[in-house]
Amino acid sequence: MPQGHRHRRPRPHHSRRVQPEQAPARLAGHGAQPASRLRGLAVLYHLRRAATPRQQLHRVRQGHERHGARRSHPPGRQDEVRHHHRGIAVPWSLLLRGGTVIDGTGTPGRRADVAVEGERIAAVAPSLAGAADRVLDVTGRVVAPGFIDMHSHSDLFYFGCPSAESKIRQGVTTEVVGMCSFSQAPVRPEHQALMKGWVGGIGMTPDLPWETFGEYLDALRSVRPSVNVVHLVGHGALRIAAMGFEARPAGADDLRGMERLLGEAMDAGAWGFSTGLVYPPSAYANTQELIALARSMRSRHGFYFSHVRGESSMLLDSIAEAIRIGDEGGVPAQIAHVKASGRENWSKLDGALGLIDEARRRGVDVAGDVYPYNAGSTKMDNLMPAWAHEGGMGKLLERLADRATRKRITDECLVDGERWGTVSQGGVGFDQIFVAACRRRELEGLNLAQIATQTGKAPAEALMDLLREEKCTVGMVSFSQSLDNVAKVLAHPALMIGSDSIPLFEGEGDRPGKPHPRSYGTFPRVLSEYARERKLFALETAVHKMTGLPAARLGLRDRGVVSVGAVADLAVFDAATVKDESTYPDPHRYPTGIPYVIVNGHVAVDGGRLVGPRAGRVLTPPR
Repeated sequence: MPQGHRHRRPRPHHSRRVQPEQAPARLAGHGAQPASRLRGLAVLYHLRRAATPRQQLHRVRQGHERHGARRSHPPGRQDEVRHHHRGIAVPWSLLLRGGTVIDGTGTPGRRADVAVEGERIAAVAPSLAGAADRVLDVTGRVVAPGFIDMHSHSDLFYFGCPSAESKIRQGVTTEVVGMCSFSQAPVRPEHQALMKGWVGGIGMTPDLPWETFGEYLDALRSVRPSVNVVHLVGHGALRIAAMGFEARPAGADDLRGMERLLGEAMDAGAWGFSTGLVYPPSAYANTQELIALARSMRSRHGFYFSHVRGESSMLLDSIAEAIRIGDEGGVPAQIAHVKASGRENWSKLDGALGLIDEARRRGVDVAGDVYPYNAGSTKMDNLMPAWAHEGGMGKLLERLADRATRKRITDECLVDGERWGTVSQGGVGFDQIFVAACRRRELEGLNLAQIATQTGKAPAEALMDLLREEKCTVGMVSFSQSLDNVAKVLAHPALMIGSDSIPLFEGEGDRPGKPHPRSYGTFPRVLSEYARERKLFALETAVHKMTGLPAARLGLRDRGVVSVGAVADLAVFDAATVKDESTYPDPHRYPTGIPYVIVNGHVAVDGGRLVGPRAGRVLTPPR
């Protein structure tokens, strides 16, 4: 069972400060490393016990992998072979030859070869000579750090789809999961049914055979996803474990219970907690509850990730609340998928970005993520108001069967008779809300206006009937954003890339659903649509926003850059041809122009095809 890989993340003090206006710089810890005499003695010991040159080569590799040996040469030195011992030339594990290295720091790309030894980068220099177990000719292609998805919901699918093929074939090598208050642990035995109803319509885990977050992480390690995993614990899961699905502020005992569970989760390997303040039961929390939870993890140096309380009419107040929670809680705050939803709210985006900028000038540690699309995706039952969810999925279905409650919902959410409005979505036309997945396949790809016409019902009635008939297991895609705003958010220097998506795989034959294309195309879309075609930013900046920037944010000191001693998480792509091929009508299409992806030194995508074995790890922060 693979163990979590520990990183030396900077230890933020109680009022961690940032300098947002500084230009991207090479991350600390990626230059020359002094050789460890103890590691060297260990390698020599294994050599001397070997009888033949082949045994010696094998022992060298064993020693380096066991003891984590790193090369002591500064970046750029041309090492001809990985080792010399008694005249034996020992090849590197892997050599990428002829590419342009864009190293993730934001600096200009340069022509260089990249040598990999075990799981780490051993040399980066022009025209490296010498042998390697395998040489990849990457002439005319870019060698970049593997992409880091700062906002993913893959954890809800790893147990059914550990290959995460739609993610890794984009070049993603690390994902941050447990987002928007959703995680599959902790689970109290008496709340199993509530938890299954809460995550069951999203994920692929039919059972939750664990109680603690640590037990859950052990189960996740046992399936070994193809990508590295940075895991948060969901506030919704904490709330259900402590107080069920009650629509009320947490009492003192409830809060102590959540703080204890959060501490246990972080001791087991969680990096912090996330909220989804439009998703019950997280939506039932007040600001003071969240500040208290943030303060409770301050000594463990946790992160607060927030899907804010509203992205439409409440946008500015919601951004301010997230900033306040991070500031008063003394922890870094990360705002999820920054956007303004609903045409009447598009003009609020500048104000939202201004709040982030002003907070950073004051030294508040706040940043965010964004996906490169003007449509979002979630479960369709989230179009119902928060109060309708109290008690869990079963209670929501009862309310959808009650005529008086349906009228109350319609009166509250129907806007101008033509649009549906919630604190998250804003006023969205029924013709802009599409069924992404449901049991009745013939409805997938249709919008609510079309379904209403087919059934002869008013759109609001068609919506509530669909949810009731499908037991709320309906996924949706809704168009509520401005493309101009998407570009503006993408260009912001404090915002990095997060797909907000689930992993998918093509499989054989017909593939179900019309999922959001971001599951297949987020990262190549940034490279092709926004860097190459629109020239919104330089290619090096695009790569930095997907690699070095999120790595620095998380404190992943040995990932996110192409540098000697860094972990060999790499993505190789053709800057001239890389492209997202997934579309809304035809989403199940992999990107083109990404021939190789390397995870922890293992080639995971080879010639554009997924190969084994899976080499991802559950990454745990230092404590």
